Amino acid sequence: KDLIPTVGEGLLAQGPAAITMLASQLADQAPEVRAAGCQLVLGMVEILGPEELEPVKQVMPAVVATIQGLASGFHEELLKETLEVLISAAEEEAEFVKNSQCLKGLTETLLQICGAGATAFADEDIRTSAMEAVMALAVGLSEDVAEPQGLPLLEHLVSLNLQWMMEVEEDVDAWTKEGQDKDDDDCDEAVVGYGEENLDKLAETFEEEVLMPLLFRVIRRTMSMPDCNWKHARSCIMALAQVIEYLEEEAWVSQCIEFIIQHLGHAHPRVRYSAFWALGQACYDQSPDIQENFHETLLPKLVVGIDDPNIRVATAAVSAFCALGEELDSDALEPQMDDLLQRLFNLLHRGESMALREHCLSGIAVIAEASEDNFTPYYSHVMPMLKEVITKCTKEEERSLHGKAFECISLIGAVVGKEIFLNDACEVMTAIMPLVSNGFAADDPRREAFYEAAGKIAETLGKDFKPFVQTLLPSIFRVLEQRPTGKGTDDDSDGEDPMVRELGLKTSVLEEMESALELTNTLIQALEDDFCEFMPLMCQHLLPFMTMAMSEDLREICYSTWECLAACARSAVENGRMDISILRELVTEFLKKSIGAMVSTANDPKNKPDKDGDLPEGMCTTLQAQAAGVAKVVKKAGMGVLSKDAVKDLAGVIVQMMDAMRCPEKADPEPGLRRRRGGPVVEEDSDGDEKEEEEDVMPVTTQSVRFALVDVIGALMRSNPEEFVELALCPMMDLVKLLVRPDRSEADRSLGFYLADDVVACLGEKTKPFWNGFMNEALLGMLDKSPIIRQFSASTIGSGASQAVFAQVVPAACNTIHQVLQKHGERHRRRRAVKADAKQNALAIDTCIQTLGQICQHQEAQMGNDAGTAWAMWLSNLPLKYNADAGKATHDQLVDLVMRNHPYLTKPEQLPRVLTVFAEIFRSKFSHGELDKKIAAAVCSLPEEVLQASCGSMPEKLQKKVEQMVKSNRA
Repeated sequence: KDLIPTVGEGLLAQGPAAITMLASQLADQAPEVRAAGCQLVLGMVEILGPEELEPVKQVMPAVVATIQGLASGFHEELLKETLEVLISAAEEEAEFVKNSQCLKGLTETLLQICGAGATAFADEDIRTSAMEAVMALAVGLSEDVAEPQGLPLLEHLVSLNLQWMMEVEEDVDAWTKEGQDKDDDDCDEAVVGYGEENLDKLAETFEEEVLMPLLFRVIRRTMSMPDCNWKHARSCIMALAQVIEYLEEEAWVSQCIEFIIQHLGHAHPRVRYSAFWALGQACYDQSPDIQENFHETLLPKLVVGIDDPNIRVATAAVSAFCALGEELDSDALEPQMDDLLQRLFNLLHRGESMALREHCLSGIAVIAEASEDNFTPYYSHVMPMLKEVITKCTKEEERSLHGKAFECISLIGAVVGKEIFLNDACEVMTAIMPLVSNGFAADDPRREAFYEAAGKIAETLGKDFKPFVQTLLPSIFRVLEQRPTGKGTDDDSDGEDPMVRELGLKTSVLEEMESALELTNTLIQALEDDFCEFMPLMCQHLLPFMTMAMSEDLREICYSTWECLAACARSAVENGRMDISILRELVTEFLKKSIGAMVSTANDPKNKPDKDGDLPEGMCTTLQAQAAGVAKVVKKAGMGVLSKDAVKDLAGVIVQMMDAMRCPEKADPEPGLRRRRGGPVVEEDSDGDEKEEEEDVMPVTTQSVRFALVDVIGALMRSNPEEFVELALCPMMDLVKLLVRPDRSEADRSLGFYLADDVVACLGEKTKPFWNGFMNEALLGMLDKSPIIRQFSASTIGSGASQAVFAQVVPAACNTIHQVLQKHGERHRRRRAVKADAKQNALAIDTCIQTLGQICQHQEAQMGNDAGTAWAMWLSNLPLKYNADAGKATHDQLVDLVMRNHPYLTKPEQLPRVLTVFAEIFRSKFSHGELDKKIAAAVCSLPEEVLQASCGSMPEKLQKKVEQMVKSNRA
């Protein structure tokens, strides 16, 4: 195989002689020779191109026959080696296998091996390799498999993987003992995990309208088998748990949840466990829809599940409650609150397993956060219990529980408020300080928990936390002072990570640095301008730290610390506690380090473009983070900090860098959905952390850097608008005009509209002389095939809508928006965008809706009799659930218009729709604290009889949301 790249093409160039030689090998009497011939052919398929492989099609039937022969004989080692080569070939050239007219025979053979049963082969890897090969073919040929003639293969794969998931441990006591502390299923056969992973892969690959009918058909067939038992039920539940993440249609989600609910009370503990586990995963994957639609049904069942006699089932039920409860409010929890808390207290006190106790602490914290003021009566009961956990958990194996208890205390303190929590907070911090001061072992799970708890307590106490800062800072500085001791580490687990080897620091050290900086940020924000007295010492340690080579995550957090320091200093200047010269010195020193580092990175001789014109990813990652950090610090430093010369120099460096960084013609125009304005609403994972999305692992590219450089320009415009207009606006608008031309690449045009949108939004009428260079192109761009061009073309139009001269653009803009929403609006409202390309389209449509609202508000007079139609279209497409920036601005706009009694939006016939939008936004991830207050105030500003009449036709759950708004406003 190693010689194939060198001699393979030459061998096949000999024509019939080469094929005759391969055929003779595949027909040889000796199985070793046949297997070697088969592996040679498959190696050619993997490595050579389709044109060179054309003659090989003749021997592919013999390849399939060889695999069949090896499978039916006693040649497991040869079969295993051949299947491993087949996997690589299928991953690289599934299309060639299809065109060789042997796909049916090959997949049937592989499926037969997969379904042979656990005892058919001595080596379990044979079954798993066969499954990996057939999965590679199904995924590689997904478009063909999704057609009617390919569906039997897909259904067979689903059925086989469900069968594999039945090979589980039958001894309930062994299963319970194995997982009661670790909460995993290591006692099951490995194929159980493979089956679950394969279903996840199928759900990721195939559209739900293709996969879900097949999956439910297989489930119905499985559950109706004469020998159906608990294993069948468990397998079906876990199959749904694997696919639900990828579902967009609410109807499919509901079918999955209804099936899971049916089995929460199953007679067998492993089925109950799987049902609660699947429910917890579904609550995270489909939040907040499951909480809104099913909480009344689920909460009583969870109360029962928490009391389950099997400790693993009880643990899973508590975990599922945590997942469900994170998106519930006080009113939803209130009917079950007493029962839930009493059961959680009892389980925590009994202390049957570490995992269960940790989940109980999480559950108590979830209830506290959701119930808000209603939790205060429970505080005096729960706080002593949590202190007892801290006091008694002194064993090494209890460190995780110890940290979790601190976290729970800090979260409850945040709920009840400083007045109630202050004394206990001081006691808790007194307990934390010796541990933090002494430092943590690399494997101590409390480190992150204690840093987070200290940060949460600081947020609650605010400036009253100041007495503890003097003690905390030395431990933070001690962490930041660590430096590489040389390339590589003595940590074997880190040895495989090139970044860690390059930095010469262990992963645990880098993570501790990240936690220390995150705590620093929290302290700065909590103390506000009281942190000023610690600022010189903080900067003294941070400036040298910036010259150290950093991981991507650490660099990002380091820049956020500078951002917090700039904001703190700005506040101190405005409050008369700091002279502006100190803020100017802070920002100047930061910019010297940062811009110098950026120029050094860009000019490094090692950072040369490859043959396709792409810059090295490491260089792009560093530059993107540096530019993003500079933009945020300049923005937080505020007006009047940078001198005129500094504005000129910074703008000049950025323009030079943008001019030098050219994207290849076919480069992806998307810099990364979260590396730009107008990105998606942040989702959270099962731990409550920001969920890593598909776009988060996209490589950082030249385009990512260019967008980050534009963000620096945006910050500069806002901090020094007059100087920017004088020194940089003309060359910037010349650049926009050049970039948005129709003959430029998608990468250039998306960048041009991104820049144009920001300039128009920031400088308004100052940009009008330049509109002829980009505004007409923006109108056309709203219908472009590229979603990012559509998004920022629409945003540019919306940013210009407030200008009087925009009147001449109104008819064309409204007509274009009408086209977009007529074509995509219904699907956009109905379906949940899951995959990256669907999210890109959803972001563009949300921006289009936002733009329509801006035009309606600022150009209503120009719309004449069509104004009512435009307002109706805008309102019918709210709320915005994808574009975080557009959603915030648009929802704020709606509330403000209602508060001002807008004549159309406050009509009696429109108020039910307005209230529905408010109800869907209120206390959800599509809102924020200030907006929730404004929504509640807007609702309460309506006469009571009008409010009652408007709510009458709304669904019951939304009516309850309105009641919560009224209650919140009164409070």
